[in-house]
Amino acid sequence: MQNILNLYDTKTTYLAGSVLDKDKLRRGETGKAEACILLANKNSKQALEQDFRNILQALSIKRFVYDINKGGKDDDHHNMKIVMQLIKPESKILYKKSLNLDSIHDQLIIVEEIKMNLLAKSCFAPGLIAMISNLVSSMSEPEEEFEEMWLDEYVEGTGFEIYRVKIEEIDFLSCLTFWQVA
Repeated sequence: MQNILNLYDTKTTYLAGSVLDKDKLRRGETGKAEACILLANKNSKQALEQDFRNILQALSIKRFVYDINKGGKDDDHHNMKIVMQLIKPESKILYKKSLNLDSIHDQLIIVEEIKMNLLAKSCFAPGLIAMISNLVSSMSEPEEEFEEMWLDEYVEGTGFEIYRVKIEEIDFLSCLTFWQVA
């Protein structure tokens, strides 16, 4: 995460303040933003309280953007996209019931749902969790060779990573194979 933050450091301005304060939202030019990302403290001892705080912040941002942009002709721009991380699955229902606006643009990432879905999938595909964990975080290959072939292959696989790469439209339309794009 720190590497990503460093990459956009020259293009990012950090502002201190509460999103519940309209002056702070105005100072951050929130009305011009395409989306807002709200992250949860996954290590919080009070998960529901953390979710309630994020939901309240999301509603405050949505209300502010709606009030600023409701006079415009673009119906989609007055309904800001919220990308929000919640911990408990029941918080998703609360968020959707709290909205007066359509939430089709919003993306909710539920930490416990992801964990439970991965756990369920790993019952059908043993080793899935280890593979995904290794793909989203990598380590350098050790210098030593292992006696068992499977362990050697496993350690080699820990060096692979997943990267998000934008594929240009011309490459997409020219029907390149996966190997050619990679």
